[in-house]
Amino acid sequence: MKKIFVLILLATLSQSISAQLNVNHYINRGRAQLYAEKFTDAIESFSIVIRVKPNVAESYFLRGIAKYNLMDYLGAEQDYTKAIELKPNHTDALRYRGYTRLNLKKYYVAINDFDNAIKLNAIEPDFYTIRGLCKININQYSQAVTDFDKSLEITKKNKRAYFYRGIAKNMLEDTLGALSDFDKALSFDPNFFEVYMNKGILYSEWHKYDTAIINFTKVIEIDPLNSGAYVNKALAYYHLQKTDVSVMNLDTAIQIEPDNSLALFNRALIKNELKKSKEAIRDLDKVIKLNPQNILTFFNRGLMKLDMEDLQGAFMDFTQAIEIYPDFAKAYLNRSIVRHKLNDAQGAFADKEKANEIIASVKQNSDSHVSYADTTENLQSLITLKSSSRFYNNPRFNEQITPEENYSFVYGVNNSKYFKRLSVLFINIEFIKNEYESLGLVIANEIEDVYETDFINSEIERLNSEYNKSENKVYNLIQSSIYKSMLKNYNEALSDLNLALKKDPNNFVAYYCRANVRSEMIDYIQQLESESEIILLNPTNTSTTKVNTLETNQSYLDYEFVINDYVKSLELAPQFTFSAFNLANTLLKTREYRKAIELYDKIIKLEPVYAEAYYNRGLTYIYLKETENGCLDMSVAGELGLEKAYTVIARFCEN
Repeated sequence: MKKIFVLILLATLSQSISAQLNVNHYINRGRAQLYAEKFTDAIESFSIVIRVKPNVAESYFLRGIAKYNLMDYLGAEQDYTKAIELKPNHTDALRYRGYTRLNLKKYYVAINDFDNAIKLNAIEPDFYTIRGLCKININQYSQAVTDFDKSLEITKKNKRAYFYRGIAKNMLEDTLGALSDFDKALSFDPNFFEVYMNKGILYSEWHKYDTAIINFTKVIEIDPLNSGAYVNKALAYYHLQKTDVSVMNLDTAIQIEPDNSLALFNRALIKNELKKSKEAIRDLDKVIKLNPQNILTFFNRGLMKLDMEDLQGAFMDFTQAIEIYPDFAKAYLNRSIVRHKLNDAQGAFADKEKANEIIASVKQNSDSHVSYADTTENLQSLITLKSSSRFYNNPRFNEQITPEENYSFVYGVNNSKYFKRLSVLFINIEFIKNEYESLGLVIANEIEDVYETDFINSEIERLNSEYNKSENKVYNLIQSSIYKSMLKNYNEALSDLNLALKKDPNNFVAYYCRANVRSEMIDYIQQLESESEIILLNPTNTSTTKVNTLETNQSYLDYEFVINDYVKSLELAPQFTFSAFNLANTLLKTREYRKAIELYDKIIKLEPVYAEAYYNRGLTYIYLKETENGCLDMSVAGELGLEKAYTVIARFCEN
């Protein structure tokens, strides 16, 4: 499951927690490691505390968060359970154990967790929303709607509640109500691509395939590497009898996600219809490797081999299907045909008798659980996402492909190699590099060192106390803003940068830093508004208030201010490629792909060894279906040492 984030309370441990070991030090270090997403290191820190003080609920709770983010759901569940044993009114532990159990498909006990959380805090809308989602998963659709109604009573602009309520209403066959809820969710977030996906599925069920395709295309516009949208789009084209276009969309889905059993299975059936049986069998071979217990795959491969007169192969496939599901009447019937062709009359008769016996038993008992025995069911039909419970993909085999992150000033010692190269070429850049290195600031696109909250706060206090005496107040303010953004105190960071620009309106670094803060803030709030199943850390909040909001006249989805600041920074320092790179990345987020490519072009012209620029430009070309250009860029990125480029090449670049 892709990562999605929720704001949590990281409470300060009481002063009574002490030992010969500096427990508070390890707790603070663990929180800082959580914030930096160094989850394995955080587990080690909290484990040290637990060995010394095994009866402190918060240590288990925080370790559970780290385990959750590493997808160790069972381990996280155990830690949350221990935290609740030690502190029964630990609302957050109940909440996150509920999320964890949802991921483990333990829906009934997850509902119990949200029941107990509601007893402690009856006005938290998220508890009702996620409890309703659990109820959808156990087919309690009416009860789920009641939960979503309650969530919406508390918070009207709850896009998730509208979305999930739409799903529940659809299952209750209130399709008009479902569409209304989906549209309401989109009114709050026009980029909520999951809604378009479900609208597309709904229109497909109504056989309005052209409208379904419009919705699936919208998903791809928002999320160009969404393999599920390509699968659904392929099925819609198939029903419009556009099989070639259907196969092309399935090809793309498999490029994005090579182990997508659903796409492979459907492509196999369509290729078989197109008389490409050998290619179809190769796809089914891969599905079987991914899921050896999938009887539909063995059954359909057996049919294909039977058509090709590969009688031994067909016999083995039908036999395997029967071993997995001994009441599979159709497998017996088809194995009977194979045995007849192999001159095994006795075996053929026995298989046919067995099939008839199963069918008679099903009719007599009206057993709805043995649908594979039903000779009227078409087991050679395409499988949709909605009916794909027989298929399973392990997400570990499907590494997510995302653009390289922005570069920004961070506290550390290892400066970007590009910054070093630019400083050799341009005197003004050399001056800036040396000045900021003397302040302990370097440019990087990932966190190098982990700083504890107490240290960051002490540094902010130091800078505040030195401000009036400072020879360069702009440097002081920029340093302070970087520390504050590390704590996600975005508005305070912006206030510092606004003041810095008042003092020096032509300071390109201040514009660059302000754009970075705004961009990070927008991304953070978008994460908070996404699904409540993986945890975002804010180590500084010690209350249940939400993250700092943006300035009152600014929409949280509005990148215009970010773009303007990067543009201004580039006007003042055209050679500072980091502003151009981050601006291009911002244009990717706003889906202005051609403008982004133009900027990457300029960056590469100025800095021909900028691997990340090649990588992101290549990914942009792939978004635009200009795969050859994208693959050429990925090849260069790989040559320049960016190993993840080869993952993209393996998926999208055929020899």
